[in-house]
Amino acid sequence: MTETSISILHKAADLGLQLGLKPPDKLTVESEKRWPRDFAETLRDYKPQLLAILRLPFCMVYSEMLEETIFFCEDEATKASLVEAGADEWSIYTRAELRVLVAHNRVKPLLPDELCKLHAIKRTFHGRIAT
Repeated sequence: MTETSISILHKAADLGLQLGLKPPDKLTVESEKRWPRDFAETLRDYKPQLLAILRLPFCMVYSEMLEETIFFCEDEATKASLVEAGADEWSIYTRAELRVLVAHNRVKPLLPDELCKLHAIKRTFHGRIAT
């Protein structure tokens, strides 16, 4: 499997690292423990790509319920950039999609199995959540 910026973010999270951006072009790494020296080389190799995605308005979280990493992002342009960086298109939720889910949840709270089903349908049918 070819490494992507997103796969490197995953690996960093697995190692307990927090990657960040200090303007203009400094990649920061925070860690409470030691991490493999070869991963430092990987970070150097991918620094331009990592800085590019760290500038984007998004949040990457692991969902225990879905048993996968999902992304919350600002808009379709950010979503396209995340996909280009290696994220699975169907694991990304835009602000507009989240607004629909929150509005629905206010009327009738979504149960965990309903959220899982909704996520699976989105993936299976290449869908979007809309009003």
